[in-house]
Amino acid sequence: MVSYELIFLLLLNVVILGIAYAVNKHSWRKCLALRLEGIRVNRLLKQLLVDLQQHRGMMAIFLGGDKSFASRIEQKQTAIGQDIAALDAVHGQELITKERWEGIRNDWQVLRMEARSLSAEASFNRHSELIRAVLYLIGDVAEHSQIVGVCAADFTLVNALWGKLPGVAESLGKARGIGSGVASKGHCSSVARTKLRFLEEHVSKTIAYVDNELDHADLSRAASFTQAWQEAHTVVQEFLKLLDEKLLGGEHPAISAEHYFSASTKAIDAVFHAFDQACSALENTCAGMADGKHAA
Repeated sequence: MVSYELIFLLLLNVVILGIAYAVNKHSWRKCLALRLEGIRVNRLLKQLLVDLQQHRGMMAIFLGGDKSFASRIEQKQTAIGQDIAALDAVHGQELITKERWEGIRNDWQVLRMEARSLSAEASFNRHSELIRAVLYLIGDVAEHSQIVGVCAADFTLVNALWGKLPGVAESLGKARGIGSGVASKGHCSSVARTKLRFLEEHVSKTIAYVDNELDHADLSRAASFTQAWQEAHTVVQEFLKLLDEKLLGGEHPAISAEHYFSASTKAIDAVFHAFDQACSALENTCAGMADGKHAA
């Protein structure tokens, strides 16, 4: 005959296991929710990055002598203000390094007021320092939200998303800023040529690295990213060819600042579209895990 003490112990074990399961499930969902919030915050930071890069390129043209970009600069400054307001309002403030974020906001306000009185070189350098801080903040958010944990569809996808794509876009953004100034002036100095050649090589090598990594990755749940990356690859190669032939082919550029700015922007937009598709792939994986579809 089974004793009451044994029955009690069996029931107690069942209760303990049930509580442990519930706590573990709650912790699992909370962890995935944090990762989803990290992806959302980094989408907003990506938009700020895009607008700061465009502002840098527009200022290069303006300070190079083409004043027709004045109204577009004002519109872009408004957009950057909206980006900052959106980030100030996010629920995931604990994911953002406070000191770095306050530095970005303050530096932007000063740069916005001083931009038109700077030299072209000083403007480019100030913008680039600010953009570098945003790139670091994207990395901070990825780390604090543990995006690189179990919710990742594939480590290679995460590495491409946070480690490589923003860097490719920034190299293209620098090429846009320097090249737009060159096209605006109608002259390519040896210094500008050296910088553009370096950026051209860096973009090509990074894209080749990402291609090689993706060849060994399981992207079965990231078909949209795969397609977007292939499209970005084509557009970027077209831009690099244009850069080589129209801007670096001689001392005097054979392309207008407007045309060059548009072509480089198209390449950057294609890379950021791949970034967005990678974000969506990670969000879908996290959401599926939160519903228990992929939990062990």
